[in-house]
Amino acid sequence: MNEIGRVDATMLGGIGFAAFGLWTIALIGVACGAGGVRPHFLPFPIAVSDTVSSHPEDAIELAGELLVSEGLELEASSPVEGYLETKWFNIATGRRGSPGSLDAEATIRVRFWADLIAEHQTVVVGEVVRRRVVDPSLPMREREIPVPDGHPGSELLRRIFGELKTRLPTRSVSRVGFGTSPR
Repeated sequence: MNEIGRVDATMLGGIGFAAFGLWTIALIGVACGAGGVRPHFLPFPIAVSDTVSSHPEDAIELAGELLVSEGLELEASSPVEGYLETKWFNIATGRRGSPGSLDAEATIRVRFWADLIAEHQTVVVGEVVRRRVVDPSLPMREREIPVPDGHPGSELLRRIFGELKTRLPTRSVSRVGFGTSPR
């Protein structure tokens, strides 16, 4: 305030700038901290890929329905983010498994990514993983490996993609490796 009780404009400018700066930092922090369910890691290089003529949300919702109909439970699903992940599942017994299961060969997790690549064109990427090692000191992703061709989990993924192709128009099917994010 100046000598006659009025607020000086330069004082308000400094306070306003500081408040704006703090507000901006808070918003960025909230936006970055909000995260989401989609992980930051990429699919394994042997993940199965298909391009469908739909929106990512539709592909993820349908993949989730198909996985649930096969007896798997969803751990995380966000159609808006284009991501889905199942809980661990013992494919030999048809029961829910855990990452610490003694039957590492049969205990699997399924993941799907879906990303818009052109108007009404979505690439859908699916992978099935199993445990590689039991080492709690490693991040979860480093404890996983993709199941090989011929594994019951690989056959499950083929069935799910077959249904996606039947229910959503497709362009092509391929096995691809990703050097960049599928996003």
